[in-house]
Amino acid sequence: MNPIKTIGAAAMVLLLGSNNSFAQSFKQGDKLLNAGVGIGGGLGIPVGVSYEQAVSDRISVGGYLAYARKKESYNEYGEWKYSYILAAGRGSYHLKVNSERFDPYGGAMLGYNVASVKWSGDGSEPISASAGGFMWGIHIGTRYWASQKVGAFAELGYGATVLNVGVAFKL
Repeated sequence: MNPIKTIGAAAMVLLLGSNNSFAQSFKQGDKLLNAGVGIGGGLGIPVGVSYEQAVSDRISVGGYLAYARKKESYNEYGEWKYSYILAAGRGSYHLKVNSERFDPYGGAMLGYNVASVKWSGDGSEPISASAGGFMWGIHIGTRYWASQKVGAFAELGYGATVLNVGVAFKL
């Protein structure tokens, strides 16, 4: 099952799904969960979740956790396999807009990237190594609430990915 196609299809259903009106799109006390996939940024295709707690009507804080992997093949010689575990804290400022469905925001994150690499090829012993380092990122994004509890999100940014899309939930 392709995670990009699955999340994309779910997001389309959510975007086209509901006509009910409801209260303000972002307010103090909200607890939000995003589940999505990233595109671009050099780490492969990260699959991750983020959680945010609204500490005011404009500010949210929370965390981000993702996993990504990619391969570089060198024909018949072998291949490098990379994997990344990303963990970060994040904060966002939510813009005030005249809409019950849209929640535009921008923010930053700071965290750690645990990376590992493995070489496998004919006639050679497998080689592997692990490393890690601090990571940071910035993002602008929006959520579209198809109902009071379920919606879709998209974020553009620098850091873990260039584009992050998926499904959003109010807990």
